[in-house]
Amino acid sequence: MKKFIVSRLLGGMGNQMFEYAFARALSLRNGMELYLDACALDPKRHTRFSLGAFNVGAPFVDAERKSLVITPRFEIKRRLYKALKIPYRLSPTHLREKSFAFDPSVLSVENSLYVEGLWQSEKYFSDFADAIRADFAFRDAEKLSRHPLFGEVEKPNSVAVHVRRGDYVSKPKYRRILHICRKRYYEGAIRHVSERVENARFFVASDDPGWVRENFGGKNVVLIEPSGHFEDFYLMSRCRHAVISNSTFSWWSAWLGEAGKPGRITVAPDMWFAPSANIDYSDIIPDRWTKLPTGYGDSAG
Repeated sequence: MKKFIVSRLLGGMGNQMFEYAFARALSLRNGMELYLDACALDPKRHTRFSLGAFNVGAPFVDAERKSLVITPRFEIKRRLYKALKIPYRLSPTHLREKSFAFDPSVLSVENSLYVEGLWQSEKYFSDFADAIRADFAFRDAEKLSRHPLFGEVEKPNSVAVHVRRGDYVSKPKYRRILHICRKRYYEGAIRHVSERVENARFFVASDDPGWVRENFGGKNVVLIEPSGHFEDFYLMSRCRHAVISNSTFSWWSAWLGEAGKPGRITVAPDMWFAPSANIDYSDIIPDRWTKLPTGYGDSAG
């Protein structure tokens, strides 16, 4: 059996894209096959499989291959692990992310592995960026391009703006970890782009359209009315420039939207997690993107 990588998928669409990109690059770099494990996803918890909208060709892992990489390679050790009920995460064929920061030691591997982690850095897959972008091409691109705003977002003065609030605001456990980008951040980002793009027009996608209507207006701001998760993502990725929130959803729309757009401006928040979370997020934002203050500490939402 040829050596292979199995990627354990966790979280929403943006997280799954990072998990896939890491494993895909790892498999290409080391000449291995790639399989996906979606057993941890649960639609009841809003973590359904989201990669089916793309040209991702990796199959789901079968029971035989999965068994080989979640238990030791040798039969005696496999029986011992099973008898003692040793967790699969302690298996030597299990590669688990040690920290949020980029870890170059995991770029090269020799044996088949079961990989688990968020892997949220372009550095894990930048050497295979073209292959990743090809995999993340939308299967329904022709249908999505019929959206009424498609012609507008294709223009050279278009700017995607993603405002992520939703569970960041409503769920205390997320508020303790995830920073909320304030109005001041978006105002600064819009000003930054407007000073560099003539007649810039901002297309705003958000899970809180009411907040957007209340805080932003003007003829150069267009709210992308919620037409569907993938439709919003696709339209944002087609814009010439981008302003993202601290969201993997908007990170990926911006990263995919870079292709073939020289001189593109991408603005990102300088804070990804709340300071109290004590997480090193220095590797998530590419150096070529512009980081602006998020408005942390502002009393206004």
